Amino acid sequence: MKKCWLALAWVPLAFGQTQTFTYTYSGLPMPIYPDDWNTVSIISLMVPKSLSVTKVTASVGVQYNGVGDLNVYLWSAAGTRTKLLERNCGGLQNIDTTFDDASPNKYSDFCPTEAGRGPFRGNEPLGNSTGENSFGLWRLGVENNGSDSKTGTFNSFSITITGTPLGPPAIGPNTIVSTSSFQGGAVAPGDQLTLVGVNLGPNPGIRADQTQTLPTNLGGTSVTFDGVAAPLYYVSDSLIELQAPSSLTVGAITHVQVKSSSGSSLSIPVLVVSTNPGVFTYDPFGSGQAKVINQDGSLNGDGTSSIVSTKPAAAGTVIQVFASGLGPVTPPIPDGTPPPTSPLSTLTLQYSATISGQAATVTWAGAAPGQPGLYQMNIRIPPRTPSGPARLVLSVDGNTSQAGVTIQIQ
Repeated sequence: MKKCWLALAWVPLAFGQTQTFTYTYSGLPMPIYPDDWNTVSIISLMVPKSLSVTKVTASVGVQYNGVGDLNVYLWSAAGTRTKLLERNCGGLQNIDTTFDDASPNKYSDFCPTEAGRGPFRGNEPLGNSTGENSFGLWRLGVENNGSDSKTGTFNSFSITITGTPLGPPAIGPNTIVSTSSFQGGAVAPGDQLTLVGVNLGPNPGIRADQTQTLPTNLGGTSVTFDGVAAPLYYVSDSLIELQAPSSLTVGAITHVQVKSSSGSSLSIPVLVVSTNPGVFTYDPFGSGQAKVINQDGSLNGDGTSSIVSTKPAAAGTVIQVFASGLGPVTPPIPDGTPPPTSPLSTLTLQYSATISGQAATVTWAGAAPGQPGLYQMNIRIPPRTPSGPARLVLSVDGNTSQAGVTIQIQ
């Protein structure tokens, strides 16, 4: 499944009035794969406004010869699916239109040959999302469900949302993510998490002193997991960084809720897993060069950074990798407390690492001293690792860290 997350600008209007915002994808075209790939091409748009939805329109641009092969679906931030097209219009070439419930004609009845013709209604009403909170990821998916040989491209997507502002804090199921990997869908006990939302806390934000035990209330904001307050690193109106309680029950569903001076958010269900490994990278979305210390104390990298001085690591040397979500340690560390340098707390679950696809020896793994919720793995680079960028993957209790993380080898 192909996804894209975009940050978009908007123009605010007066609180309490009906507001309309348009969000547009501006990335590269997405491929539409043959039917036997069983792959849905998805473009995701982040809607950073908390509105009670009253109307939605969606504009779609697809280049494909034989529209009757395709399914086109829109998912709201709340996960409601609306079928816009489902194998309609036979041999029609391309889709270039706007879907709007107000149109008198269905696209599947009219099947326009002219580019830009419309608007048209979809197979199902976009009004399916009326009354939902607009905040979160809206996704448009295009699936080839009719040809094992033909391909195309998904070129454009925009949505226009009209609604009335909602005052309390708002988070969504897609906006509770690992601070290191920026991936969502699950949390682990003791995990470092980032919550993206609206009306979450003070503006400007407040950062806690991480050399001390983290507070569970910061700037009037708190976050609970099944009623248990989480230690907070940072809070602002649109972002919270926290440590998930270590008391979470693996295999259960936990319910996350934000409380601030503007009220309480909805309670968002999230699956609890034993571990949720994520490697910290210089890229804020969790890909590319890892934040790693070489054996000689230098920072790992290719030496081209204009921000920090870096250099590659030699094969056979030991690097320090920093991560989150690696699970329980012994001796245990109280939530929100900086781990001591002595005694060191080590991982209790089975762990491993690979570099450039080769098994690498982990010389130590546990809680990083002095940093609440931060983990450290000391890993020896396999002797025959080729020079240049090398893929780094951590595994704990069968769960692996995010794809696309690299270190530099001398």
